[in-house]
Amino acid sequence: MDPPDSASRVFCSRILSMVNTDDVNAIILAQKNMLDRFEKTNEMLLNFNNLSSARLQQMSERFLHHTRTLVEMKRDLDSIFRRIRTLKGKLARQHPEAFSRKCHPGLLHPRMPAPSPQVWLLEGHLRG
Repeated sequence: MDPPDSASRVFCSRILSMVNTDDVNAIILAQKNMLDRFEKTNEMLLNFNNLSSARLQQMSERFLHHTRTLVEMKRDLDSIFRRIRTLKGKLARQHPEAFSRKCHPGLLHPRMPAPSPQVWLLEGHLRG
């Protein structure tokens, strides 16, 4: 092997003598502090993710419930409006004079908007 004063040993010892141990210790301390901070931050982020996941689950269930409620309400309203249109049609056939276009323009055609009061005044339907 190499004798005790070989070139590699001399080189290593001189390099080690150039390094300031106080600086090395300060770097190691700073790295430990950063590691502690990163671990705390990581733990806080994990807690936040867990809480967010639980909250998302709750809100998803509520959203689904509200969506189902709205769909059911729309279905009910569609049924109600269909019945109303049917009843209007029957009444219009039985009493056409009460449902003339001149008196109630939007009644027979529920998709058409009723004219505003200004239009009725201009056409002479209402007396102001």
